[in-house]
Amino acid sequence: MSTASDSIPMTVISGPLGAGKTTLVNRLLSEPGDRRIAVVVNDMGEINVDAELIADEADTGEEGVVDLSNGCICCRLQDDLVTEVTRLAEERSFDYLVVEASGISEPIPIARTLTVGPDGGDPPEGFHLDTTVSVVDAYGFWKAFDPEESLPDTAPDPERPLTEVLVDQIEFCDVLLLNKCDMVPDDALESVEAAIRTLQPRASIHRTTYSEVDPDDVLGTGRFDFEAAKRQQGWKQALAESGGPDGHTGHDHDDEMPAAAAHGVESFIYRRDTPFHPVRFNDWLDDWHGAIVRAKGFAWVASRPEAVLGVSQAGPSVQAGPIGEWGDDDPSTRLVFIGQEMDEDAIIAELDDCLVTDEEQTQTFDSDPFPRER
Repeated sequence: MSTASDSIPMTVISGPLGAGKTTLVNRLLSEPGDRRIAVVVNDMGEINVDAELIADEADTGEEGVVDLSNGCICCRLQDDLVTEVTRLAEERSFDYLVVEASGISEPIPIARTLTVGPDGGDPPEGFHLDTTVSVVDAYGFWKAFDPEESLPDTAPDPERPLTEVLVDQIEFCDVLLLNKCDMVPDDALESVEAAIRTLQPRASIHRTTYSEVDPDDVLGTGRFDFEAAKRQQGWKQALAESGGPDGHTGHDHDDEMPAAAAHGVESFIYRRDTPFHPVRFNDWLDDWHGAIVRAKGFAWVASRPEAVLGVSQAGPSVQAGPIGEWGDDDPSTRLVFIGQEMDEDAIIAELDDCLVTDEEQTQTFDSDPFPRER
């Protein structure tokens, strides 16, 4: 791999459809400073509308915009991404590359492709990943996690619910633009930012309208660190920092948590050494608590006593399925809950009701609803 001193830096911009990614790219192209910027635009459709808007509005010329359509660069177009980035470097002179991912792209596979390379391949030569940016629609986030409101019309794919896309892209980034702030009341905006900060304690957060931000805040920051971005997600920090049987995280060292708590944002750990009854636990997962923004962790289920059940919930979107075996580790459930004004005692009591009773521990469970998808 090339080092940062002799290679072209890259910024990858992620965010759900309609969050403001293309507006941000156009701003960067119209105010590049002393940079010569090239752009790769990924779109799920056969016609890449975003690429056309960028080429037309930013006055860059089509030779400076690479169109990757009809697929996603986090999965089926990984090889195409490397190929096109390499070709672009051979055909055009530039000193900074901006990659706009599709609305349903997961940032971790993209980052891995650009740093390690796609499966069986190599990363693009002469480049290094400098910054990952997530653009979050503040209004969409506010409504998506409100169980009394219908979801906004920004979910691009029913197979990838908006809340799941939002949380994926929030949890892995170096810089986060909380965009469309003018559409959200001030008190609600404070709560949204507090929730996002709890999900993502590492990133630099900027409140924006029409994606207006200083280019230096998203280009050439040098903030990208793959391992730190994966390790410092809010739920992982909470799980690592938890202490004692009560499962409270404490967070005494973190100045962000009192600010979050002031807006009703909190987290706690549910720990138990008794397995869940598979049907009761599955039924509980079906009944989403609107106060829970994020739940993540590992569960022990009686129908699969040797299997580690991974649980991932983002708003009303829930996935749960086997991710390995306990092996030499003692089976136990460890679930992190992050939310706004959660009734912790009630949630714990409901989960305790899902545990197998003494009589049930000797039963054989024929009904096993796992794995379950969303």
